[in-house]
Amino acid sequence: MMLQTRKKWQQAERQAHMQSSALEAAANSIILTNKAGKLLFANKAFCAMTGYSPEEVLGRTPDFLKSGKHAAAFFAELWETILAGRVWQGEIINRRKDGALYNEEMTITPIQEADGEISHFIAIKKDITQHLRLKEHLHHLQKMEAVGQLAGGIAHDFNNLLTIIHGNAQLVLSEGSHLKEDDRRCLQQITNATERAANLTRQLLAFGRKQNFQFQPVNLNQVIGNFTRMLKRVVGEQVVLECNYAENLPPVSADVGMIEQILINLIVNARDAMPAGGSITISTETVGIDVAYVNLHPEAEPGNFVCFTVSDTGVGIYPEYLPRIFEPFFTTKEAGKGTGLGLATVYGIVKQHQGWIDVSSQLGGGTAFKIFLPAGVTDGVEKKVLPTPVRRAAGGEKILLVEDDIDVRMIARNVLEASGYQVWEASDGLEALNIWKANAPQIDLLLTDVIMPGGLNGRELADRLRGERPGLKVILMSGYSPDRLGTIQMHNRVLPKPFSLEDLTQAVRSCLDTASLAD
Repeated sequence: MMLQTRKKWQQAERQAHMQSSALEAAANSIILTNKAGKLLFANKAFCAMTGYSPEEVLGRTPDFLKSGKHAAAFFAELWETILAGRVWQGEIINRRKDGALYNEEMTITPIQEADGEISHFIAIKKDITQHLRLKEHLHHLQKMEAVGQLAGGIAHDFNNLLTIIHGNAQLVLSEGSHLKEDDRRCLQQITNATERAANLTRQLLAFGRKQNFQFQPVNLNQVIGNFTRMLKRVVGEQVVLECNYAENLPPVSADVGMIEQILINLIVNARDAMPAGGSITISTETVGIDVAYVNLHPEAEPGNFVCFTVSDTGVGIYPEYLPRIFEPFFTTKEAGKGTGLGLATVYGIVKQHQGWIDVSSQLGGGTAFKIFLPAGVTDGVEKKVLPTPVRRAAGGEKILLVEDDIDVRMIARNVLEASGYQVWEASDGLEALNIWKANAPQIDLLLTDVIMPGGLNGRELADRLRGERPGLKVILMSGYSPDRLGTIQMHNRVLPKPFSLEDLTQAVRSCLDTASLAD
């Protein structure tokens, strides 16, 4: 009898040891408390997650983990649930021993005796900080991508409208020698406003990463140094501009004009954050990014990067505003002081350069924007360089104009006819084919919109006509962003909308004066 009892005791001891070992080895954090909440057991995962040793926590309630981010009612509801014998599940923000906050997913299960009385609680915890950070980052990227897609989608129609407004105003101005001075001033204001509106569209497209850039090997020290004189004029006399350059800075693959756009936008923001004056520092450095950094900054990539920082001593940015500062049209400036597109433009340019931005700010202590770009020369998207004119035509050539928007078509036809060209016009590709069949030998140039109704777009029309005459000159008009145009820019000239009357006539003349590949 005693032998059987001893065996049962040994078996129970082994089972208890196995259970204890399993709890200790579990990947998730596990703690066991008595009914009053005092810790009786904490496994290795709990200690690793919180930074406390078992000796520091046993005998204490978990109150030492409180972050102050939850109201008393939150914990009252938690205790009410588990004391009633029910399982509590939820997310909670706690504080590690080093003071850092973390998010955890927790399940607390009451342990009951045979008589139903609660004796202990077991809590299983999982650190979900990184998961939430990645989830928030994904949501941010999706939101940014949605706005970028919207920007590209509205570009065609919006730029058509701007072409109509700008073109008509220019037509009246060019032919209105009888205009009163006030009328001329109003028309000039219209053309100026359309040019500003077109610039806003370009900024939106830059945010949406839908602009064509001309990449080349660039030394950021040289770019910043060459641009400093202009930047000093921008900041004014009350602000000190300093530059700190790292030695032996490797080159980056970049569009110089776009890097200057980043600098001017960040400098203007920094200046505006220091109405009473202060200092702005631009610095460069080479940085090696490791996996640990990437885990904390989801937009980052491991490898070698060139970082340039624009920091100021200004008023700083409120923490609740930081997640939104790169959204288009979000601005903390008063009405009339900004469009809200400056930082959105910076964001888009940096993304198209395969980089990312790290922002740190302290109220009353200034702000620092760190721009990371891949070190070394990488393949980029280069703008196609149009061939230079090799001969000059006498004028009077015949043009087939294809445009589905009647107002844009009317402006283009009037301008071209006033310049001495003969114009056949069509509202879609099928109508253009009929005109071509009747007049093909006489047509010198096809000027067509890219996106048109009727089942035959501008690129397809150009390919079809060139199939019959390889040497046909072609200009494609488009209000869409370059990414929507695919490969059509490889073999065609593109006239972006909105265009001025001068843009149109210069594009036509240049195209006609350039020898084609078939000549």
